Amino acid sequence: MQDKEPYEFRETETIREIWSLFRKDKIALLSFYIFILLILTTLFSNFIAPYSSDAQFVGYELLPPSWVSSGKVEYFFGTDDIGRDVFSRILIGSGYTFGAALAVVFFTAILGGTLGILAGMSQGLKSRILGHFLDAFLAVPILLIAIIIATLMEVSLLNAMLAILLALLPHFIHEIYQAVQQELKKDYVLMLRLDGASNFTLLKETVLPNISVRYIKEIIRAFTVAILDISALSFISLGAQRPAPEWGAMIRDSLELIYLAPWTVVLPGIALILTTLIVIIFGNGLCKAISKYYE
Repeated sequence: MQDKEPYEFRETETIREIWSLFRKDKIALLSFYIFILLILTTLFSNFIAPYSSDAQFVGYELLPPSWVSSGKVEYFFGTDDIGRDVFSRILIGSGYTFGAALAVVFFTAILGGTLGILAGMSQGLKSRILGHFLDAFLAVPILLIAIIIATLMEVSLLNAMLAILLALLPHFIHEIYQAVQQELKKDYVLMLRLDGASNFTLLKETVLPNISVRYIKEIIRAFTVAILDISALSFISLGAQRPAPEWGAMIRDSLELIYLAPWTVVLPGIALILTTLIVIIFGNGLCKAISKYYE
């Protein structure tokens, strides 16, 4: 077997130490396992869900959840106004909400991180003009930008994802740009420049390790924004359309039933809130572990 290079051992040891620190936070560790469970649910929801998201059970319309005396275990979260199983729709809907947000954040992190680092490493007038240009986007809420972009395209979940991606990118690029610029102004970086260190060396050895926590925080922030905005666009009919069981669309379609069958609105809302909290707790725990490691 080929021997590992020294840097490979260092990277393995770093990951092991960070994981050891992360495991000490029991709440963060629990959120990590739930996060993995969410990903698995997103990938295999069609196999896990007891029924199809569109299956209608005639005679069982507006059946309450199973913990209510008139409910049935076969329909754990009850049914909606046309007899569809709410539990199955929430499970399958995770692919539309959580899965779509995961895809948006993946491309945001890759594109935004790369462009932000390239912009941050640039110098002179070009860098200052770009910085002011990105500052202008901070005055406009991400959701408002996404709504404006989504209204210019055909209504669909895919176009809503694209709109949110385009709305997130300037904010993400700006934060990474600012983080890199702040790092490059530190005294030890200036000393390394005087010693002849190249931009690539500075980036690899100092900048990237020191902005890793901020980078992860921005990913978590973008993730929570993407989850909420995908549901928000679907709720105002600019995202997923019937009969897709996206959580925001489920709330929109059942809003008129809020007093008659509150579970059809409340349960997708709880799924949305809990998923957002899990992402935040997991991200904060990971950032704390990385910060402790580099202290």
